[in-house]
Amino acid sequence: MGILSEQLRRVGLLSEQQFQEQQAEEMLVEEQNQQTKFAQLAQKGAKGGFTELDQTTSMHEFKLVAKQMLLENPSQIHVIIKKAHRFKNDDQGKKFIWFFYQVRNVLKKLSAEKREQFLNRAFRRSGLTLEIPNEISEEDSEG
Repeated sequence: MGILSEQLRRVGLLSEQQFQEQQAEEMLVEEQNQQTKFAQLAQKGAKGGFTELDQTTSMHEFKLVAKQMLLENPSQIHVIIKKAHRFKNDDQGKKFIWFFYQVRNVLKKLSAEKREQFLNRAFRRSGLTLEIPNEISEEDSEG
């Protein structure tokens, strides 16, 4: 619709004010669609969309499922952390849980464009320590 209204404005069939109103309306509709999408994702998580995590039998499987979930919806890290606590009695359980806390802390600071790259690097590592991206550590030292 934005292209059509732009063309109508160019040929004089749509005033500048009408064009601005249409643009604002389109932005509002787009924002409402985004909010609906986020609400549906949150509802999915609240209604047990994370049962895959409960069905995993090892920390390795859990990490694979958690990575996929974080790529789709990084805001659900708190649910993943909560479910990771079931491994706290395993040999490496505390390190495993700490890994997800580190992921959460870094995700808070990253832009949307950098999240996927960070998650791929974090989950690819064989150990459970994270390498914090340069742009984050530089921001922390400045602030």
